[in-house]
Formats: sequence, structure tokens, C-alpha cells
Amino acid sequence: MTENTSKHTILWVDDEIHLLRPHIIFLEEKGYEVKTATNGVDALEIIRHEYISAALLDEMMDGLDGLAVLEKIRELRPGMPVVMITKNEEESLMEDAIGKEISDYLTKPINPSQVLLSLKKTLDSADIAREMRAREFMDFYQATSAALYGGITSLKTWTAIHERLAYWQIEFSRNIQYDLEHFLAELLESANREFQRLVADSYTAWVRQSPDIPMSPYVMDTYVAPLLRANKKTLFVLIDCLRYDHWMAIAPLFYQQFDTELRSHLSILPTATPYSRNAIFAGMYPDAINVRYPDLYANPDSEESMNRYEAQLITDYLKKENLHLRNGHSFHKVSDSKYGDTLANRFSDIRNNDLIVLVANFVDILAHKRSVSDILLEIVPDEAGYRNVVRNWMENSYLRRVIELAGDAGFHVVITSDHGSLRVNRGSVVKADRDSTDSLRYKTGRNLVVQSKTAVYTKDAAAFRLPQTQLATTYIFARDDYFFLYPNNMKKYEKIYPGTFQHGGISMDEMILPVAMLSPKR
Repeated sequence: MTENTSKHTILWVDDEIHLLRPHIIFLEEKGYEVKTATNGVDALEIIRHEYISAALLDEMMDGLDGLAVLEKIRELRPGMPVVMITKNEEESLMEDAIGKEISDYLTKPINPSQVLLSLKKTLDSADIAREMRAREFMDFYQATSAALYGGITSLKTWTAIHERLAYWQIEFSRNIQYDLEHFLAELLESANREFQRLVADSYTAWVRQSPDIPMSPYVMDTYVAPLLRANKKTLFVLIDCLRYDHWMAIAPLFYQQFDTELRSHLSILPTATPYSRNAIFAGMYPDAINVRYPDLYANPDSEESMNRYEAQLITDYLKKENLHLRNGHSFHKVSDSKYGDTLANRFSDIRNNDLIVLVANFVDILAHKRSVSDILLEIVPDEAGYRNVVRNWMENSYLRRVIELAGDAGFHVVITSDHGSLRVNRGSVVKADRDSTDSLRYKTGRNLVVQSKTAVYTKDAAAFRLPQTQLATTYIFARDDYFFLYPNNMKKYEKIYPGTFQHGGISMDEMILPVAMLSPKR
């Protein structure tokens, strides 16, 4: 075992402390400072006036016994670790000690290594675990950096990298003592840069022949239709703007009730609801949707109007795939908690459906409202704050109730998103005509001019499987952490949008999305 270099001060309380001198010398050789007391009164006096890292407390002593001393210690130093040492193996005594929140319980006779292990577990386990996690991260950092340098073309591999990056973001936000955040930020930047390069080079090939994870039009085919064909009742939940790290934060809420499997899909471009969500529900790319609904993309600056056929798209998809559901399906779009609570309270009205499709807009609304609310900026200062709010919302939301009610009713649950979001920081000026869209991470119009380093630009909408209309002949998608600005009022908006969460462009957070498959535990 490694020596204790932090010089923890231990108080050992035992009325036969002279017999423990070899144990004390052993601990001192391992780097611990050991103070001693032969009774509870003296021990409490030491604790009142000195900082003690932990106490080794004999249970059977004259005067105040161990449990009485423990109770006094809890009054003086509520958080101080205490290891109880006793000859008594009675279960009731152990329960009393555990009830008073002891850190460990040792039964005499004890040996020095046994005591050392208990102290390390009590005092040093967090530091030891942190050191091991730091080494694990640096191994990941080096392996991923090498893989990025060699070039990665598999989207399954990119998904695995994205998931691990999300994992380390969560880990570091929970424990600020790693001091490795700059390495993680560097790796995130490098990974996003290489991912964007791959998307720019490969996207038009992917939409002609699907890559090794499904893209938006194949989400229903891959994850929902097989459940329906197997006659499994299915709840399909689409949480607008849910990112990979968001799901990883909320997933533990469902572990008790469901067996969970995490899969993925790739959002199409632009990573925006009118395109990616319509593609999911229709099982088609936007150019094909536009043929069936020629008025849908007529006004490309109206997100609400471009999503007005969602329920019909799902009905048409089920017909196209010959999925004749005996008990039908229902579609529900929830944009406020009042309607969500009503849906949860009346779940019995829809529990007989073979398919329930539910769109939850809270995460997307949070991202948009945050940019215009000083209070939300305080609550959601960064990615960690965003994750925490999403988790807190889910923990107490109508959506959790609906998912749990569905599980109780034997439903299989599929949870995904139409796109993620990215925190933007830098503005990029776009020259355009007045009919161009106002979106910050993508734009469409007839005449768009933008710096090539800040965006992917195309005049060939057909190559991207996007609708070409009278108002939409060219598309641009933001790279890196850029957001688009028009020259008029540029200075004003340059101050408003840095630090806000936006979507529509090219990044791992916007494009690589979780698909959680939840099966009720038997």
C-alpha cells in the first residue's frame, strides 16, 4: 500500500492503548499522525480543540462507552469519520453503531494492516479513486488523440467517442479536483474539428447510402417498427433538443423499472426540428417529404408551420410500412407542464393504443428561453448547468410519470431526440437577401455569402436531400462554435448570442443523438 502523504491526524481511543503501541508505530510509518486517549472524556476534549481526520473508537471502555462517545462526537463534529472497534459481535450492537453512521466496524483481535485498510477506505478512497480515474482519462485522451490523427470514418466509432467524452464531462463536473479540464476541452475541440471534416466530406454519400448508424429517416425503421411487428406495445418519446450527455444524466432514473440499452442515430442537416423531426416521423428525407406535401417548406422561416403535419406523417409512415395496428396509435405534442400533467393523469385513456408517440419540447424551450432570460442564464451557465436542469426537470416531470405508467402497462419505450445543441461563442457575418432565414446555426435563401472556414455551403440542395423551393436554393451550416449574423445590427447580436445554446449546424452534440431502448423488467 502507498504511504499517506497528506498526514492525516488520527485519534485512537482505547482504555488499553498501551497494548496498541505496535499498531500505532505501524500507522506512523505509513504517514499518519496518531494521537491517543484512554477514555471518552479526554477524547472529546481533544476533538473540541484540534482537527482530527478520523477516530478509532473502542466500544467497551470504563465511564463513557464507545456508543456514548460516538453520540457526543456526532454533536461536535457531525461529519468526522469514526471506525468502531469491539470484541462484541452482537447484531444489535452493530445496528446501533451503523444507525449512528459509523464509517467502518472492526472486530477484535485486529491487525495493523486491517486498521490501515479501514483508514484508507475511510479517508483516502476518494483520492485513490480520483487518481485512478485521472489515469483512465489520460489513457482515453492519448488513445483518442491518436485515433483522430489516423482518421475515423465509422460513425459507430464516433458515437463511442462522443459517449465517452460526455461521460468525462459529467465526471469532471461532479468532481472539480481532477484539474484535467483543459485536456478534455482540447480533446473536445479536436474531435469536433475532425468530425466536422468527416461530415463535410461524407454527408452527401451518407444520404445516398446509409452509414453504419441510422440517420433520421431510418429511426422508425430501426428502433420502432421492429417492436410493432413483434406485437409489442410501444411508447415512442421524442425529446426535442436532448443531447447525449443529457440522457446519460437522466438514465439512472429509469434503471429500477426498466432494462435499458443505449443506441444512437445521426441527425440529418440542418439539425433543426422542421427537417430532422419531420424526417424521423415520415421515414423520408425532406426532399421526398416536400414532394408529398409541397406546401410544407414554402415558408422556410416559420418553424411552426413546417411541423404542422407531424401527426399525419406518422399515420402515413404506418400505412407505407403496412403496420396495421389493431388498437391504433395516438400522437401527443407537449409544450407545457399543464397539458403534460393532464396527459399523465389520463394515461388510462391511451394505454390500449399499440403505439403512443409523444413529443416533449421542454429541453428545446429551455435552450431558447435561456438566451433571453437573465435568471435562466444564472441557473444554466454552462453545459453542466444545462444537464442538471434537464435531470431535475425529468425527475419531477409529467414525462417520467408517463414513461413509468407505460412500463407498468407493459409498453416498450424508445426515447430519442431530433437534434441536439451546441453552446456558440463566435459570430460569422452572412450576406443574404431579405427572404433568407433568421436561424443562427443554419440558413437557407437564394443568395448567401459566408466565410468558408465558418460554414459548409451548398447550392445543390438535391445532393443533401433537402427541398429546393422558390425561397430556398442555397443552404449553409455552421461549423465549430460559430453562429450567423447579418450585417445590420451586427454589433447588437454579437453581444446577445455568445454563450447561448443553438442548433442547426454541424457538431457531435447536434448530430450524434441517443436512442434509449427501455424494456420493462419482468
